[in-house]
Amino acid sequence: MREAITPLLDPLAELSRQAAAYDWAANEALTLDPRYRERQLPLLNDRARAPLGPETGAAEYWPPIRSAVIPIDSRRLAADPGVTAFVDDLRRSDVASVVWWPGLALRADRMHATLVGGLEKGVELPAQLTQRIEVRVRGPWIGRFNTGRIYLPVQAADVESATALAQLRLRTHADHRPLLAGYLQLTDDVTGDSYRQLRDIVATHQSSITVHLSLSELCLMDTMDDLVLRSQLAARIPLRNG
Repeated sequence: MREAITPLLDPLAELSRQAAAYDWAANEALTLDPRYRERQLPLLNDRARAPLGPETGAAEYWPPIRSAVIPIDSRRLAADPGVTAFVDDLRRSDVASVVWWPGLALRADRMHATLVGGLEKGVELPAQLTQRIEVRVRGPWIGRFNTGRIYLPVQAADVESATALAQLRLRTHADHRPLLAGYLQLTDDVTGDSYRQLRDIVATHQSSITVHLSLSELCLMDTMDDLVLRSQLAARIPLRNG
């Protein structure tokens, strides 16, 4: 079980161990990778979104994928001084012109970290959990894959919370990987002074943000795109916290 809970208790250390972070020193620009360009970049617009349905647009798919997710309270993040300082620094920087700012509002009610992605048909999760689960949202992180996304790593606040989350993954045969909540998206490559500013902003705020959340529920979410812009809540799994 230790193998299962370690990535949940210290996601930044686990991501570092995997060398998953973008290598700022080895590059002179942040270049959007092919997967991001194909599956997320076409979604970065504020057009009206239809409900779930078989008619798909660019970077959308059908049938929808069901995942078990940890909902993240975007209002709590917006009220946190550390997150506010990070966003303010980003808005004042040269990077601001390639940040998809409308996404903060469009995704406010669906911010999450995926616990189990692509649930297999027939896999049942409990209707309610008796465990207490608390998490901490950490500072910005950018990876080598889906490079245009600015993530907020999510860590279990204690061993009890990590064990409860790991047990759900064991039940669904899912990988025991670190949790990441997608927060902001970039619309283009980041070069020159913008690149150096983004590197410094990420380094400055990564260790200074810790937002404690006591969860009231986990959720099952159906989505037909990687940013869950066309999605629906399929079920809620209440927790002891709530």
